[in-house]
Amino acid sequence: MPQAETASDIALTLVPEGSGWAAALARARARIGGAADPVGPATRRALRLPTDRAIVMAGHQPGFWHMGILAKWMALETLAAQTGAAQAWVVVDQSPGAGADFDYPASTDGVLRRATLRLGSAEAPPAAQPAAQPTPPTDAAGAGVAGALTRLCGLLAGHADEPSLARQLHAACCEALGPGPVELFASELGQTAAFGSLVRAMRDDPIACVRLYNEAAAAHPASGIRALAAGSGAVELPLWEKTATPDRPGPWRTVMSDRLADLPDGQLAPRALPMTGLLRRWACDLFIHGSGGGATGQDSGYDRVTEAWFGRWLGVDASDLAPSVVATATMRLAFEGFDPPTTDEIAQARAEAHRAEHDPSLLGDADLGERKRSLAQRMASLPRGSDERAEVFRQMQALRAGSAQEHAESLRALRELAEALSARAGEAEVAADRTWSFLLHGPDAIQRLRDAVRSAMR
Repeated sequence: MPQAETASDIALTLVPEGSGWAAALARARARIGGAADPVGPATRRALRLPTDRAIVMAGHQPGFWHMGILAKWMALETLAAQTGAAQAWVVVDQSPGAGADFDYPASTDGVLRRATLRLGSAEAPPAAQPAAQPTPPTDAAGAGVAGALTRLCGLLAGHADEPSLARQLHAACCEALGPGPVELFASELGQTAAFGSLVRAMRDDPIACVRLYNEAAAAHPASGIRALAAGSGAVELPLWEKTATPDRPGPWRTVMSDRLADLPDGQLAPRALPMTGLLRRWACDLFIHGSGGGATGQDSGYDRVTEAWFGRWLGVDASDLAPSVVATATMRLAFEGFDPPTTDEIAQARAEAHRAEHDPSLLGDADLGERKRSLAQRMASLPRGSDERAEVFRQMQALRAGSAQEHAESLRALRELAEALSARAGEAEVAADRTWSFLLHGPDAIQRLRDAVRSAMR
């Protein structure tokens, strides 16, 4: 039965240090809040956000996130409580397959494995899929996982009347966590003045928009952002056309520049980069990223691409964007009733079996080990290609063969251990995974993470 590990095993990352976030928000509010651009206030009003105080924002795809994503949620609520800022959470519901799968630890004949409860389609965005009605799987790895899966299905059943899978997942998640921030659904950003401003710029010169987007992506290869298709004719824009609904589910269509003039803004949705750029330019005063979008390195984080693209395409200086910070955490599950090896144990067993073939001292034969090291040192001092070096190498090989014969049982035992542990590499991956849902960790672990976040942000 999985349970969360102790608080000492929480690896929390805040970049920069959480104690400085309140000051960063105050500086940003003084700069951005005083701007004369009317698009910002209009956008905030359209998103049901206040215009008279600072706004802190974070977000993720809908679903029952892992503890690293939950750290963003907790950092958001902590900073808002410290500063009196409004808080908002963007539900990234326009990405194909977002929230469609719920992974859980399963077991077959006592062997741990990864399994998936399918909640929706991997091809369509959750904004264009109906609510799910799953039943709990029967292959859970212990009573704790089984209980979490039963709770998951109960939470979803309680929100089965939501108009989309995205809204069902988010409502169920909020019920599990308690009251949260104002939610914004990315699929509805097309109704804002900020989105209209971006689309007008794309209509004016789609070629330049895409060229500068691709150049920014190429300049930050570690971000994982792929280039948009760009040829001599129509180019691919970072937008979705909302061609399906939960009543008529299906994928959304990629928007090509030759069709943009015929599509109303409300029929469009931004992809990742224009979404976060829009929010940081017009909708908030500080944005909390995870390790995927954030500023953990010069080339890491997809928002580095956004900043470079907005700068060259729109002439938006980095100081005109809300600053971004990073919050993430790692908490792993401990599995009662199972004893999976760790990935380190597997690697160590393999290494020991290999080294023992070349080092008799690892087999308990100190004398042979010392002779082998002496020969190795002597060989290193001899000219390459010389007869003397070849003779010393022959002696080393003979010593190795003799050691292998003399200690055959010990070598076989080491090899068998390495093979047995390697055969359980899949179990080790299950045990080492940091991305299991917070539902599998339980309320005590969630509270420990909350306490850790609050302490780090004092």
